[in-house]
Amino acid sequence: STPSTGLAGATVKGTCVAQLSDDCFAFGGKMLSIEATLRRIAQDFHCIADTERVPLHGADGRILAEDVTAPIDLPPFDNSAVDGYAVRFDDLTGRSELPVIGRLAAGARAEEPLQPGTAWRIFTGAALPPGADTVFMQEDVRLDAEGRVHFPPGLRRGANTRPHGEDVARGDRKSTRLNSSHITI
Repeated sequence: STPSTGLAGATVKGTCVAQLSDDCFAFGGKMLSIEATLRRIAQDFHCIADTERVPLHGADGRILAEDVTAPIDLPPFDNSAVDGYAVRFDDLTGRSELPVIGRLAAGARAEEPLQPGTAWRIFTGAALPPGADTVFMQEDVRLDAEGRVHFPPGLRRGANTRPHGEDVARGDRKSTRLNSSHITI
């Protein structure tokens, strides 16, 4: 042992290997037996088998007593993850602009499907019009005076959308330690 450097010598197959004396993996003491380890666990940790009802505001950090089954998909419909323009991905081939023929506010649903070769102005949370599968972010496009949206190339199919059931699918079963994201649902 060399106290000035904090190193201890160890021999591995005839070679001296330097080892830090405070190395957490260099345990030189006697190992506890399995029985002693189990006794220590039983002594220091107590199993909680009881359940209790607590108000929702007091449920943070609690573990569910039984599985919860999701009764619906969340989100309940395919929707836009951003403010922008909903399009059919297949309409983008060979085009860099489309006429904007409709507008969907957050939470709204289209009365009619998206017609081929057109775009709809859409806001975060609005249901995608039937037929739309991709959304361009408003920051990435330009709207001209004739009401046509000009978009850049390279967006992938499904970009900026949230499919129904993405967060939670109907029928999912969960038994978990609750946190604020669970409690808000």
